[in-house]
Amino acid sequence: MNKVNNSSYLQASIYLVLYVIAGELSIQLGTINPGNMAIIWLASGIGLFAILQLQRLGIVVVLLGSLIVNTPHLFRGDWHPQISQILLSAMIFSCIDTLQSILAAKSYLYLEKTHKKSMWTQPSLLPKIWLHVCLIPALITMPLFIILMLSRGLIPSDFFSIILRATILLLADTSGLLMLTPLYPYIRAGTLFKEFCRAFWYLVAILPPIYINFFILDHVLALTMPIMIIIAVKLRMAATNFGLLIITQLGVILTVQGHGGWAEHHLVTSLFQIQIFVFSITLALQYLAQAQAQISQHREELEFEVQLRTESLAALNAELTTLATTDELTRLPNRREWQLKASQAILQARRYEQALSIVMIDVDHFKHVNDHYGHLTGDLVLKTIATICQQNIRGPDSVARWGGEEFVILLPETDQTQAIIVAEKIRQAVAQFQHSSLGHETFNVTVSLGITPLLAGDITLDELLSRADQAMYHAKEAGRNCIRSSQALSSNYLQHKT
Repeated sequence: MNKVNNSSYLQASIYLVLYVIAGELSIQLGTINPGNMAIIWLASGIGLFAILQLQRLGIVVVLLGSLIVNTPHLFRGDWHPQISQILLSAMIFSCIDTLQSILAAKSYLYLEKTHKKSMWTQPSLLPKIWLHVCLIPALITMPLFIILMLSRGLIPSDFFSIILRATILLLADTSGLLMLTPLYPYIRAGTLFKEFCRAFWYLVAILPPIYINFFILDHVLALTMPIMIIIAVKLRMAATNFGLLIITQLGVILTVQGHGGWAEHHLVTSLFQIQIFVFSITLALQYLAQAQAQISQHREELEFEVQLRTESLAALNAELTTLATTDELTRLPNRREWQLKASQAILQARRYEQALSIVMIDVDHFKHVNDHYGHLTGDLVLKTIATICQQNIRGPDSVARWGGEEFVILLPETDQTQAIIVAEKIRQAVAQFQHSSLGHETFNVTVSLGITPLLAGDITLDELLSRADQAMYHAKEAGRNCIRSSQALSSNYLQHKT
């Protein structure tokens, strides 16, 4: 708890210092007298941040900070006889400043609760932020400031002076909120300094057009606009507001010092023109930055959606390829896929004069298995035989379900003798495997195998398949559970019976 309190008090101290600096800087850079009215009241934005971050403690910060800033500027002449009135006026000024910050903070929190993450991602919400957070709090408190200043004799009492100063005061408080409020999400995320560093050289590029406008050629401040547009488009909201702060503060201080075309007019008129200029370009550039952020977000979402759909399409294509090339029951390559691979293997074997053999396998009495144990058990038998075949062949070899209860094996670089050895391994493994029916009845099955090697006169795969098929039927005629080859061996090849 102590750590939390210490952290809050530290933040409060920081915000108090920032509030005093922002308020005094606003006054020192340029004010309208009588009334000592700042052109851009940056302290209003700091007050908003303090209350958003610190709640009730933030209210104390704004009240104290405003009191520190305003009190010295209320003294005129000998301060001894007016000390009580000055302190009272300063306290009222502070209360009005605090009220403005509270109203702005409540409006900000309401919009944030209503729109959540979309608050700073949708340009259509910016006018609501401008109106409810920036303009209305200033509009509510502006008459209170004017009444207080009139009662203290700080401003002229003629109608024109009151209207002009009321407008300037409204624009000053609104502009301060307008330029600082969009920075709050970066403050909360802890990325404000990072954004400043990222925009540093772009901000430096704003300085030459400002120098030209105020010292060389009047009325060319519009030269800053291409740079500001680039900043708004490329670096988004934080950098845009940094740039606006630079243009505004330099514009005010140089005009007050008599530089630039604005200084040719009466000072009040000149500073009022600066306010209008700043207010206008702030709205335009903030909207541009927000619109560009939304475009980028939509682009990222679209790219993500395209990526997801591409991956989904690739997965579907892979699944379709699997379905088109794989037997659904045994997950072995299907007949068409195996034929394609076998035809390519035959071409390669003929080109490089290599051996090649094909084995045809048929499950003995498979109809009896289906009739006696059921088709589900028959399917399990076929899956088991498919697995046994895969376990007894090499990587380059390929086994496929030929159809029904028949299988076929491609054996590249394998002559007839070697093929018989492979076939015998499979025959024995199948015969020794004990199957279970759904009723937990155990039984064995056997297979008959036919083998053929690639002959010099073979042109197509069909010729090998025909010979292997005939050999397989010879095995069945010989009593099943045995191997026959299309080419007789001196030992009359292998023959087994159960």
